[in-house]
Amino acid sequence: MSDPNFNALLAVTKGVKAGDVSVADKTARFAEFPVDEYKLRYAKAIALMEDQGLDALLVTQYENVRYFTGYLSLLWISKFRPYVGLLPRDPAKGPSLIVPGQETGNAEETSWIKDLYIYPDQEPPVPHILKAIKDKGLANAKIGTELGFGLRLGMNFQQFSELRDGHKGKIVDGTPIIQTVRMVKSQAELSCIRKACEISQIGTRAGFEALQPGQSLKEIMATICSAMYKAGAEPGFQPSMFTITSGANYKMVNSLATDYRVKEGDLVMIDAGAVYQGYSTDYIRQASVGEPTKEQVKYYDIAVRANNAAIDKIRPGVSGTDVYEAGMDVFRAEGVFDYNVLTIVGHSVGMDVHEVPWLGEKGVYSSETNLVPGMVVCIEPVFGGYNDPEWKKGVWIQEDKVLVTETGHEILTNGISKDLWVQPVLQRA
Repeated sequence: MSDPNFNALLAVTKGVKAGDVSVADKTARFAEFPVDEYKLRYAKAIALMEDQGLDALLVTQYENVRYFTGYLSLLWISKFRPYVGLLPRDPAKGPSLIVPGQETGNAEETSWIKDLYIYPDQEPPVPHILKAIKDKGLANAKIGTELGFGLRLGMNFQQFSELRDGHKGKIVDGTPIIQTVRMVKSQAELSCIRKACEISQIGTRAGFEALQPGQSLKEIMATICSAMYKAGAEPGFQPSMFTITSGANYKMVNSLATDYRVKEGDLVMIDAGAVYQGYSTDYIRQASVGEPTKEQVKYYDIAVRANNAAIDKIRPGVSGTDVYEAGMDVFRAEGVFDYNVLTIVGHSVGMDVHEVPWLGEKGVYSSETNLVPGMVVCIEPVFGGYNDPEWKKGVWIQEDKVLVTETGHEILTNGISKDLWVQPVLQRA
């Protein structure tokens, strides 16, 4: 897997403004952002297409279509029809949004794109996509789409094969361009990210304050999610959620809520959070049901100190590898480096929970990318005792969401302490 030079690609977008492109647009009644926000994204994509020699981008993945076109619909849950944004390098051609007929209203009321290409719902979609490409004068063009690491096509293999075979030009990987544009967040995006973090912490507090022995993980999640939705979490295709893990000997991470009922002495770990206007949260907190053991406190403290060390390293110009090594230095000093679970200490976050750059050891995809103001990263050094009989098996991790600022960094999830939440057990009559 080749690693794009994201440092060079980011340099191409520096200084690009929304006013750099003149393109027909429309005001949509239910648009998430002003038109200039979308024009800025398009302008950055144009600059990168010029640098990389592409004639257009064809975006099909849900997050990419929403990001570039503003189009919103719950129909993404259906896997039959693609919903496509076509972004020509030449702004005089203008972008197109290509959707099935039943989505006409959604496209008109949510997207800034004026040129809507509507195809009949029950007809094969690819011929219509090819016609839209041809109508833009791009029949022989070199078009980039989501063929690379970290992205997904929003169409099935049969449809993509038909698209590739029917296009007279070339279909190539446009992933580095898309990832680069999405890497640095605007003030409008940061406002959504801050709100998502605020909502997530409201849910965390509600769940931990109600935590008692005998509750199932599903019941705990019901409390957390209810509080998040009341506080403004976004219902829709992209869920506001936490993973939740507990038990004296748990190995499961990224796990869904189960019927397991927590006991006094258990730790409860939650990971992820709310979505607000398409922007995800990813952070971790842990709570103890009653007083924790000395061993639990010891290992959790190591995880917190590794997290703090990695965060302290964050500032513009520092690479993801530099941040990784700062966290690993704590693991090495504490003798737990051999139990390091991942080759990263974190990752970027935005509309996707996992975005690039990654912050990992040298050689990990995108880890040698230098941080720039406006990036938002999640820091989560993790070690686990999966194979060590000398101490209780578990996953020891603490995660925060961090904004890279002009002078350093800002922690966005500091409304809930990093310390292990100790929830007293109520005395029963």
